[in-house]
Parts: sequence; structure tokens; C-alpha cells
Amino acid sequence: MRLPRLCLACLVGLLPITLVAQPKPAPPKNAARNGGFERSQSQPNLWMGVDRNGVLSGWRAFLPVLKESGKISDTPMPVSAAVGDLNNDGREDILSADPLGYIRIYFNSGTTQVPKFTVGELSYPFLALPDGNPPWRPPELGTGGLSAWNLRWKARRRVVKVGLSDALGGGKLDIVAGNYFGDLFLIRNQGSPAVPAFTQPESITETALVLSKDENRRWGNLFAPLLYDWNGDQKPDLLVGEGSYSANNIHLLINQGSQTSPIFSEETRQVLALGEGRSQLTPALADLNGNGRVDLLVSDEQGLLTAYLRPTDWKVGDAIKPSGYLAKTGGLTPQAKEALKIGPGINSVATGDLNGDGLFDLVIGRSNGRLAWAPNKGSKKSPKFERFSDLKGTLPSPATWMQPSQWEVDTGINRGNFLAYATSVTSNSGEANSTPPEGKKALKFGYLPSTNQLVATPRVTAPVDRDYRPGEYKLNYKFFRLPIASRLMGAPINTFAMQQSLQLEIGKTYRLSIKVRGAKVANGKAVLAWEGLKETGETRIIRGERGAASKDLNRIVEYDSETLELRPSSSWTTLSTDIRIKFRNRELNKEKLTRSASLVITFELESPDGFLYLDDVEVVPKD
Repeated sequence: MRLPRLCLACLVGLLPITLVAQPKPAPPKNAARNGGFERSQSQPNLWMGVDRNGVLSGWRAFLPVLKESGKISDTPMPVSAAVGDLNNDGREDILSADPLGYIRIYFNSGTTQVPKFTVGELSYPFLALPDGNPPWRPPELGTGGLSAWNLRWKARRRVVKVGLSDALGGGKLDIVAGNYFGDLFLIRNQGSPAVPAFTQPESITETALVLSKDENRRWGNLFAPLLYDWNGDQKPDLLVGEGSYSANNIHLLINQGSQTSPIFSEETRQVLALGEGRSQLTPALADLNGNGRVDLLVSDEQGLLTAYLRPTDWKVGDAIKPSGYLAKTGGLTPQAKEALKIGPGINSVATGDLNGDGLFDLVIGRSNGRLAWAPNKGSKKSPKFERFSDLKGTLPSPATWMQPSQWEVDTGINRGNFLAYATSVTSNSGEANSTPPEGKKALKFGYLPSTNQLVATPRVTAPVDRDYRPGEYKLNYKFFRLPIASRLMGAPINTFAMQQSLQLEIGKTYRLSIKVRGAKVANGKAVLAWEGLKETGETRIIRGERGAASKDLNRIVEYDSETLELRPSSSWTTLSTDIRIKFRNRELNKEKLTRSASLVITFELESPDGFLYLDDVEVVPKD
């Protein structure tokens, strides 16, 4: 029997049909990298003065220092320390200052024989606050002086050394401090022998020890001061070690005032101890040979401790010569190779009896930001020290923060924004409404709760600049290649910021969008800024009168920016705006790409409970 013929169309109709899926268009590429903050890197939480390894530590800083070679190079500065019983419990405590200007007190919670420390209690004053004179805002681009301005901002108020003294009377320990620029400060203890209290002055010049009528004429820098009645007239005198490479010495300024109101003048300054070519000199006091007289001990950049034994016939005007180095095997030695070394780099030194055996121990601050000590196991006539070991404390919580990769984040640490932080959070962070709206992580800014038990918690109380008015500081977007911290001068202390460099196409329209949630946020903004450059010819040198020369760069440069206001609420909100990348100059609009561009996010938080969450930052082309 013949089968019926089937037409091809009918046969095809009987076969299963497979549809080929059309490729979906790729989503527009986000010009902001890691905009969802999914990738992060750990940063130590040093607010409580203990690092992630449980060692007493402070923030680190590099400052420009004149070296023996004659060159100026950025050099790590040490945390400094002073030893004294700050709460009148019979146990020696440690007060430290890190080179950013933060002061912490580590109260000794051990016994008189075995010291024990937990965390540091942050204390006023924050001495790195500039006063606005000279001006601390950067110069306009092209007017010159940016390097000098950046140097002043970076270094002027950074604390180098602190000392403790009860020489002013009242049974309380007061603070004397010196900084990079050659300023000296006396911070009086406004509390009691059992409860110290140091306050933040409205202007740090209120605490300055005025040594000269002309503050622009300075005889040294990187000052390390101590107060002590050196000439025995019942009034505290001022001992000052000085810093960068030169003919450095320990200087003595005799008190021309009274015990409670000391007056010092550089006109009475004399060399007390000859540095003999050593640099970064830090003085400490101790009876080095058991004769009942206080001698001088000086640390230097080579990591040596030089002894200056006080002569029995010392009189005002005499300079003391070195008596030798503290030796590894005890006593003093004239040989550097046999000397006790406190470590590489610049260190600071302090003395005090931490273990209550009647012998002075050594406490040092290292340039790696850590504090260490060496117990004295010798005798009063011949001190001998064990090896230096890191001073341990209690790990802070959290020990680290997770800050987003590919973003530069500024939480105001350089400006005195106490307890501020930024960290990535997840839905498991244990906070209400912390679930990220995009991905697994969001970025949170806020303030840590204080762990202080005895000292009043320092908070943001004063503006950085006399001329500051809320919301009116200028974040100059022309300085594309400066760090965000350098571009925030004049901003209020509680300003937070983050930035990222971008590459944008000229002529395109981008949508800038950010998801936000927060409370007690002010002056929030996200600024997309861009720069155009077109070379119109070769650079020419134009000769002027008397050998003067200037450059004709033959180029067109233009800057522009657009702002998205950030006004967060208690729930997640998406904020966005469209921005077209263009210039007023037609020639620049013919170029393909911007020379440079950056996305800068800034805002202020109210301390102590303001907070802001950010997520899903996008700069996406629309066409």
C-alpha cells in the first residue's frame, strides 16, 4: 500500500521548533569602579590606641625632614610617650601623642610590680588644628606656591613630642608638647590628681609658649620639650630637643616668671647638652649613676641613648658634654658598637618606674607607631636593661575596618574628627535596615562609641578655620592630582569624603546615581568634575628683562563640574541626575576623552550619632 505523500511544509510543521535566543545588549559600563563596594581591604582601628596585633599604637605619619645628605625627604615620625601617675593610684601610667596630633592615656590596671594596659583613652587637646593664620586653603592653580602650602599643611601642627610634669604645683601632671614647626605648648591639667582633665582651647595659640616676638623667626623645629627645675630655684625651666639634621643640641630656657606662671624667652636660651652632630634629639630625665642628681638621657636618629651626667659644679651657661652611651651590658660605654640600641629610624624616649622596683625603666615610641619598653634589671649606680618588647593592650572592637578598594576615603582623621570611621557592612552586620540594596555589601560612615572610663570623651567642637562658615568651604576640583585630604582644607572637622578618578567621553551624557540612607547628615553632595586639555602648539620659552623667563604652554585647558545633592532619609533612596560632559571651548569638544575626571562625595555628620550608608554608585552613559 502506498503511503500518502507529505508536503515539506507539513513535515516541518511536525518537527519541534527551537528558537535561537537573541543576545541581550550589554548593560552600560559603569565608569565608577567598585561602585557597589563589594571589594574591600582592611584598615586598622587605632582610635583606642591598640593595633590589630594587640600592641599599644598610634596613627602613623610621614613628615619632610632635612637629612645629612642635604636633601629633604618624607620620614616616618614616631609616636611619643611620657610616664607618670595620672590617676594617683600609685601606678605609673603612659601618656602618648601620635604624629597626627592625637593624645591617649593608657591607665595602668596592673599591680605596682607588673604593669598592665588595656586600651588608650582619647584626650584633648588635638594640637594639629591650624588657626587660619597663615591661610590654610590652597592657592589658585597657576599662581605657584602649592608645594610650599602643602608642606605647611602637612607638617606645621604635627606633634613630635609630649612630656609630663608636676613642676607647676597643685599635685597634678600637666602636658608640655612640641611640634614639627617649632611651636611649644603648655596644656594645664584642669582636673584633679585622681581624674585628669585636659580641654580643647578655642584657639591652640592660647596654649602656646611664646618664646619670640616674631613667630616667623624660628631657631629650630621638630621640638621635643620637657619641664623641669634644672637650676634649682623652685621654678620649672624648659628643656628642648630639636630635630632635623644640623648642629642640634638640647637647649635650656630659664624660667623668668613664677612656678605657676612660667615665662620663657629665646633671649635666655642656652645650649645645655651638645648634640655633636646627632639629629632628632629627644630628652628624658633620670638619675643615671645613683648619685641623687637628675641627669639627661637623649635619644637620636641612630637609635642610640646618650648619657649626659650632670656635673656637681654646673651653673647657668654651662654646656654638658656626652658621658657615653647606655651599654648593652649595663652602665655606660664610649663605643657605639657596644651601645644599647632602641631600634631603627627616629624614636622617642621616656623614663619611669613601670614595675615599682625603684629603678627607672625605658619607654620608647617607634616610627612604626608602636610603644615598647625595657625593664631596668641593673642597679641605681649601673642601669642595665632587658631587650625592648612591645607594650601589649586589649584588642579594640572592631580591630579593623573594611574600606572599599579603588576609592580614596577620608574620614577626617587629619582634621581631628574623633572616633570617625568608614567600613563595609553586610546584611549580617546586626544593624537595623543595614541590608544592602545592591550586592552583598554597602559602605557605612559614622562614629564609634567611646570606651573612655576616666577621661571625658573628646568630640568635634571647633572649626578648622577661623573663616569657616557651615557649607561654605571650597573643595577645589582643579586639583585633580592631589589626595582628597589635601583638597579638603578649610572644611569643617566632621567632613567625610571619598573620591575616585574616572575616564569620561566628551559629548556623552552620563547618569550619576547613588543609593543612600542616613541621619544627621549635612551638606551632602556628589560632584562629578572633569578637565579638558588640547595642545595647540609647542611650548615656548619667552625671555624677559634681566634674564627672566616664562613658558608659553600653547594649550587650552578647561574645567567643569556638576553636583548631585545628597539628602538621605531613614530608608534607602536612589538619587540621580543626568550630566553631559562638555566644554565651553569648541576645540575641546572635538576631543574624544577628558584629560582627567573624578567623582568626589563629601558630607558632614553630626557627632556622635550621625551616620550615612552608600551603595550602588553609578556613572553610566545614557547614549
